[in-house]
Amino acid sequence: MTGHDIDDKIKQALAAEDADLYAQFAQEPSLLEQGLELLQSRNRWVTALVMISTMIFLVLGFYSLWRFFGAQEMKALMSWALGFGFCMAAVSMMKIWAWMEIQKNNTVREIKRLELQVARLTQRLGEPQ
Repeated sequence: MTGHDIDDKIKQALAAEDADLYAQFAQEPSLLEQGLELLQSRNRWVTALVMISTMIFLVLGFYSLWRFFGAQEMKALMSWALGFGFCMAAVSMMKIWAWMEIQKNNTVREIKRLELQVARLTQRLGEPQ
């Protein structure tokens, strides 16, 4: 059973008004929208700091690479290669952090959808028939 089969069964079980509400929230935001959500969250200053740091390390990494290809001595070659490796590792770690934040936001969004469905079900069960 795939995820789409489950979604179809849930849609069939919902009442008409609940189906409209579910359709409104079923649309997943694009990757760009998810990235921009990071700048609108409570910790937007951390996200901005990470983005600025990522750009700085990226520029420093390319500068190190440029200097690596221009170096003549072994000590200079090793130093610039180490600098490049460190900068690329830092960029990678910051990108992983951003992906983890996006994943966290997606999980929270799904939990809120479940809370909405439970609240609607509880409301429907409490109504006299």
